[in-house]
Amino acid sequence: MPIIDSFPQGTPIWVDVQSSDQEGAAAFYRQLFGWEVTPASSETGGYSLATMRGVPVTAIGPLPDSFDDSRRSVWTTYFAVHDIAAAAAAADASGTVLLPPAELVPGVQLAIVADPAGAVFGLWQKETGSPWLRDEPGGVDWVELVETGCESSFDFYERVLGVGTSQVEMAGGVYSLFDVGEKSVAGAIEPAADIPPHWLVYFTVADLDAAAVRLTELGGAINGERGSASGVGRWVGAVDPFGAAFALLEPEPEPV
Repeated sequence: MPIIDSFPQGTPIWVDVQSSDQEGAAAFYRQLFGWEVTPASSETGGYSLATMRGVPVTAIGPLPDSFDDSRRSVWTTYFAVHDIAAAAAAADASGTVLLPPAELVPGVQLAIVADPAGAVFGLWQKETGSPWLRDEPGGVDWVELVETGCESSFDFYERVLGVGTSQVEMAGGVYSLFDVGEKSVAGAIEPAADIPPHWLVYFTVADLDAAAVRLTELGGAINGERGSASGVGRWVGAVDPFGAAFALLEPEPEPV
């Protein structure tokens, strides 16, 4: 079971979904991924915690009251920072601070910001890391900035998160990476269509074809064409019944 409990500056530390139907979203994802979902509580800021074998995977919450009826459900990716006030100030210099740093969950300082193009993500400061299940069926596999002209935002992410950037050649062209030390922690890609900038969360599945069928049976929808890459695997975009976009990824088997 891949469990992460150490989060250097600039690494993804959590994801969650804010849904127009919190109970409906909990039921959908529980049936899709096999999560165990707890009732919402004040200790979790009104969110329902999703786990697998007792290890946290994500959380499911309501849309804020300030959202109007036209706002769809949305997945948010959070990155670890050591000084959230400084990171938020750096974000405010060329991006936007949507929610200033605050202790919204006991023991955790959170802020919501947007990069210069409008892609929204979270800043997360906590003295000690909590276990997070990754890289197995039902867990988060990868996070990716989807943004037209994404390279123009790289300086912003370097200042706010302290990450580096690099590029690798792939079958479809050059793919950009955000790096912490020698480890690549997230990606960035130009969208094929004219869609709003956003951070996309990929969830691991054991069988992409079966997961896609199950997704549609539960009321979700496939979003775009399937893709594949040597050394990575097969993937496809998806949308839950309440409008939150994410992706399914079947990793390429490890060489024997």
